[in-house]
Amino acid sequence: MNVPLKCNCGKLQGVAKNLSSVEGRRIICLCDDCQAFAHYLGHAKLVLDENGGTEILQMLPANLEITHGIENLKCLRLSEKGMLRWYAGCCNTPVANTAPYSKMPYTGVVHSILDFADDVKSREAGLGPVGARIQGKFGIGKLPEGTHQKAPLGLMLRIMGLLISGLLRGKYAPSPFFDRQTGKPTVEPYVLSANEREALRKFCGPNPSKI
Repeated sequence: MNVPLKCNCGKLQGVAKNLSSVEGRRIICLCDDCQAFAHYLGHAKLVLDENGGTEILQMLPANLEITHGIENLKCLRLSEKGMLRWYAGCCNTPVANTAPYSKMPYTGVVHSILDFADDVKSREAGLGPVGARIQGKFGIGKLPEGTHQKAPLGLMLRIMGLLISGLLRGKYAPSPFFDRQTGKPTVEPYVLSANEREALRKFCGPNPSKI
């Protein structure tokens, strides 16, 4: 199954390919970094659920393709050692999260770039149910039953399986996020200063300030 990708304004488009088996790969991450990313982009209401969670689809980079508007792709790091957080600069739609190096066969696609992003029932029908709700220690309000304070062992084992399989098959490339020859990010990441990161922290759980 292929799932179209489209940013809010439609200038950046693509496709998530070969999603025939994604059982358990939809997760909700409630960490304060994911919350900060959404607030930085000005799209907290679009991206975050009522508990401050971001829905993420875990997949292999080689199965993700940007077909139109790649010149709009931007990259952010919340700190010098933070992961790479990719978004469409034309309208600040979050796209995906990746490790800062090219040979990691993992990308976490943010739900808001999926073309059925506003229809939870369609996502569940196509991709299966959410496999885990993690990092509940940063969650806002009363959390659904089964939310994990950190990341459960079962999820970590599934991720390890995805990584090992991806490495063996070379599915870290091609990637829209890294140059295949140099291994460097296709866009120079903007790194938040300590003051910029701290300014976002007050909006993040578990006791956020109102915007």
